[in-house]
Amino acid sequence: MKKLLCVLCLLAAAGLAFAQDAVSGATKEWTIDSISAASKMFYYAKSSLTGEDLWKAIEQRAGAVVVSTANEDGTPNAAIIIPGITRDRTALIFGIAPNQTLENLKARHIAVITIYIYTPTAADKFERNKGARIIAELITDKAEIDRLVAENKDRGASAQSTFLKIVKILPLG
Repeated sequence: MKKLLCVLCLLAAAGLAFAQDAVSGATKEWTIDSISAASKMFYYAKSSLTGEDLWKAIEQRAGAVVVSTANEDGTPNAAIIIPGITRDRTALIFGIAPNQTLENLKARHIAVITIYIYTPTAADKFERNKGARIIAELITDKAEIDRLVAENKDRGASAQSTFLKIVKILPLG
């Protein structure tokens, strides 16, 4: 289990394109494009969860989930937080306690969520290792949050929930 957790943290950290200049230490502006541009090739596209398979995995809490954000100084932050998904499947629902991950989301509005399902008995490596990376943005519009809460109470949404809009879905790596 420790090995799996280490692999997940590494995947999550690699999935987030931490934007710190190694020479000057200056933190660059975060954008969705800076994250999605970090992955030039996808070696595990065959094992990617997409569409209905991805939504079901999230709803069934079938895999390990790592939420990656960046700290103010550009260093990585990874947290294991299990999301729900909105009924319209456009956003993830989180119950995040006050912590560094939530502070990073409020400051930079961006995260990479890595979902990984390991099936050790599968013969094929693409069946053994399934998952996806979701690039997401913090939803801050009060009217949108109120709408999502009202439409997703049966999915555990409340006024204290944090909602992240699903912007892009990528293979694990």
